[in-house]
Order: sequence, then C-alpha cells, then structure tokens
Amino acid sequence: MEETELRDTELQKVPQLPAMEHVSAFSPSSSATFEQCPKQWYFKYIAKLPDPKGEDAVLGTFTHSVLELLLQEPANNRTKDKAREIAREIWPEVEDDPDFLALGLSDIEALSFRKRSWIAIEGLWELEQPQEVVVDSTELEVKVKINNIPFRGFIDRVEKEDDGLVITDYKSGKAPSRRFEDDKLQQVLLYAAALEQLGGFRPIRARLLFLNNRNASNSKNRRIVEVEVTEKNLTKAAEKFEHNWVELNAACASETFHAKPQILCKWCSFLQSCSQGQKWVSASR
Repeated sequence: MEETELRDTELQKVPQLPAMEHVSAFSPSSSATFEQCPKQWYFKYIAKLPDPKGEDAVLGTFTHSVLELLLQEPANNRTKDKAREIAREIWPEVEDDPDFLALGLSDIEALSFRKRSWIAIEGLWELEQPQEVVVDSTELEVKVKINNIPFRGFIDRVEKEDDGLVITDYKSGKAPSRRFEDDKLQQVLLYAAALEQLGGFRPIRARLLFLNNRNASNSKNRRIVEVEVTEKNLTKAAEKFEHNWVELNAACASETFHAKPQILCKWCSFLQSCSQGQKWVSASR
C-alpha cells in the first residue's frame, strides 16, 4: 500500500459523528468547502489537519482589518492618509501574528507583502469614495437559521442607501470571469437572507468589491460584482445551502467523504494527505 493511501486509511479511522458534532453552525465558507471537495471538508473539520493560511489569505486579512477600521471613522476622515496611518498602527500586530510568522518571509519579502497590501487597500478609492458611504455596521456577526440550518457569518460592511441596505464584501483577489460570478455571489446572498431573518427586512443589493484587479482588463464595473436581492435568488441561495447541509450530514452518517480532484488540488493544504489529489496533480503535469 502506498504511504499516502496508508495515511488516508488512518485518517478515516477518526470517529465520525453527525455534522453538528463537528460544527456548531454552517458558514458560507464551510458550505463552499464541502461543495468544492467533501474530502477537503473532512480533513479540515473532522481530521483537523493543519491548514496554514497562504500569503494571499494573510494579506486579505490585513487589508480587511484596515478597511474595517477606516470605515468606522467619521466620513470626512476616510482618506488614503488615514488608511496609511491605520495600516502603520496595526502592522506590529500583523508581524506578531502566527499566520504571518508561518509564512517565513524575508525582510524584502515582507516589504513586498506590505506594498501588495497597500495596492489592495488603495484599490477601494478606484471603486467608490469611502467618505460618501453611510455605514450601518462593519464586521457584523450574524447567527440565525436559514431553512432551519444553523447559520453563522461575518459581513464586512452593511451600508445605508436611500432605498434600503446594501451588503458589501471585500475581496483582495481579482474578479472572477462572468461564468463564476453566481458562485461568488452565493456568499453575500446568504448574508442577505441572514439579515432578513435577523431584522425582518430585506437588503436591496449585495455586492463584492474586488480591490486588487488593477492590472486586469476588467473595467470598473467588472471589479464591482453585484446583484439585486430578490425572493428568487434568495430562495435559490438558501436551497443550495440546504442541499450542501443535507449532503454533509449524509457524508457524516456514512463516514464517506469523496474527493473531487481538480485544478485547485495544486493549492490545497491537504494535498500531501490525499492520494486522489496527488494522482490528479501528477497526471495533469
């Protein structure tokens, strides 16, 4: 038996319990992980294998933190200079963060990291004027039930417009091609459904701001991916969420978590523990 197959067999011996024994709530990211690859979900939430954040993920966290604090400032303070000040103030915390330290960056690489972060932060001004945003809340935690499923999520920003509330989520990567937009919008539509459950009112729009799309051929409109919130797309998002939850519970009950080998296997944290993923990556070279 191959070493990787032996590791897979050993991991499958971990006691399996219903989904709620492993997660107290189902988040958009957890749902997306299971949909993308049930075995990846198993490694992360049941086997609890190490899942170190990559440089892009750590950069995204830093960028989000700066923008969260910036949008908490009075409107006339939301300038690039203030953003730089905030970035400098919280940088020592980033340097000491275990996720950042695990990257093992040299001084030159750390400087490049800061420059890349600033490009993403500064990208906000190419999409909107922060001084004009009427903020309702930032980094809002929501815990509700969607289709009787325990839901938990953190909304980057909720803002007020004349005709209602808008949900905004920052993305430090590049905008997806049009055929993948619906998948990306699933997250913010679930946030809209959660807010409706929580407050009894429906947001009018949900959108994604792609901050780091500067060098792409996309126009400004392609860096803001948004959707009007309707009964139809809320129902569709909730049904997809429910489908993933049902499938997850079935996988937990049967102790069967199938791998879905694909291009993303190349960047999976658990590749060394997944023989199927390794075989796919080797075959794709």
